[in-house]
Order: sequence, then structure tokens, then C-alpha cells
Amino acid sequence: GFVVTMITCWIGYKFETACGMGYWKSRTMAVALSLFAHIIFYETPAVNFLLLFSKEYHFRFQADKYSAWLGMASGLLWGKLGDYMQWAHGYENDQRRRIVSIVQFCGGFGLIAFWYGLFGSIQDKYTYNPVHPYVFIFAVVGWLMIRNCTRYLTECHSTLLEFLGRHTLETYVLQFHLFMTHNVQYIPAVIPGSGADGSAVLKFLNMLLCGSVFLTTAVFARRVTVATQVSVVDLVKNITGTMDTSMTQVVPQQSTERKDSEHEAEETIELTKAESGENGFNSTKVLD
Repeated sequence: GFVVTMITCWIGYKFETACGMGYWKSRTMAVALSLFAHIIFYETPAVNFLLLFSKEYHFRFQADKYSAWLGMASGLLWGKLGDYMQWAHGYENDQRRRIVSIVQFCGGFGLIAFWYGLFGSIQDKYTYNPVHPYVFIFAVVGWLMIRNCTRYLTECHSTLLEFLGRHTLETYVLQFHLFMTHNVQYIPAVIPGSGADGSAVLKFLNMLLCGSVFLTTAVFARRVTVATQVSVVDLVKNITGTMDTSMTQVVPQQSTERKDSEHEAEETIELTKAESGENGFNSTKVLD
């Protein structure tokens, strides 16, 4: 998913820079081309290429085969969502803004009801799981509409959820390698007596201990990821010769200009003092 997303972004950038397309046209073309590539790979025998690696890869890749593309399409439209929020809550007329808020709340509730009525109420996970990556977007958008239906709500946030949201990628990846065991059915039993037959208190304490270690590791992994990303980007810029060297020229120039302006200011102050007769001098003596 990450590789496909990066390739799609690169194609959109090339459409804009090399072909002279506008932002929306170039990105839309890239996302459409990505969808075409998804269909060609997943809906033809070409998908059996994954069997060369393992049956697990073959299954996992097809379980949510279009989810990465759906994420790219959602990201493309995210800016438009921000424009809508500005439009919806930018009215000075309180009555008009209230009407927009009510309509947005009802629309969000309707999307959640639509998802639950057609898909969310399905009890059989083997029936629901294959369609979940493509239909849960209705519930997510519905919740976002309700969550931001007023200006007051848009200005509020949960610090805890904001912290967890910044580390979603790391927690998602590490849960399979660090937090879960036995075919993703259990968590490690570190505290003696916290196994399947242990007391509820020990199980709870064991969960807190494992969760603390897991979350701390996720935070560390994010820091390493960001540092690695910055290093790789700088390395690629150095290799391709696109490193921005203008900063090394601008900083000394700004420093010199600042010193010159400070020197001129000091001269002006001294001249003003001299003209006003401060420090025992008069203007004639100073000018002489």
C-alpha cells in the first residue's frame, strides 16, 4: 500500500511538472491510473503472482485490495473538505450557520444509518469483512460530519486521541509483532497468574504493563521513522543535485544586513543625542 501510494504521488507530480497539467487534473489522472492498475492486477490471474511468496501474502493482499486506493482518493478530496468547513462555518449570519449545522448533522447521521442498515448489522464476519474496507468510509465521513457540525466542536479536540492518532501507523504495525501472540488471539502474559485462568485483576495489570511497553515502543518507532525519512530525503536531494543551497547564502546576507541596520540605528541615536546636547556635547562639536 505504501509503495503504491508513493508511486501514485510521483506520477501525479510528473503529470504536473512534465506535462503541464494543473494540480487537480494531474492528481485525478494519477489516482485514475492507479485504480486501473489495481483492477488489472487484482481482477486477473496476475494476482496469482503473490503465490510465489506465500499463500498468506496472496490472502492478505486481496483482503483489502482497494483500501490503499480508497485512502488516496480520500486524501485527494481532503482539501475540498476543509474548504467546505470554511464555507459552512464562515457565515456571519447565525441563523444561516445554524441551518447549515443542522443539515450537516442530519447528513452525517444518515450516512451512519446507511452503513449500519446495509452493512454494519451483518453478524457473519466472513460476509462483512470482505466489504468493510470499502463501506466503512460512509460511517467515518458521517462521524466527521457530526463531530464538526458546529464551530465550537471544530475547535475542540481530545489530547489523548490526538496523541494516539499521531502514532496510528506504528501501533498498527507493531501490534502483530509485539502486542499479540498465538495467532493474534492473546497478549503476552508477563505477570505470573495473568494467564487465561488467572484473576481479572492480574489480567488487567498485565494488560496495562504490556500496553505501556507497546505504546512506548510505538512512540520510539515513530521518532526513528521520521528521522530516517528526513535523512533519506536529504540523501536523495544530495545525490540528484537538488539540495537547496540558497539558505547558506541567505543566512549570512541576512546577518550582514541586520548588523548594518543595527549600526545605522546606533549612529542615528548618537547623532540625536549629540543634537540634543546629551553627554556634555553640543551639536557643533560632534559635527566637527
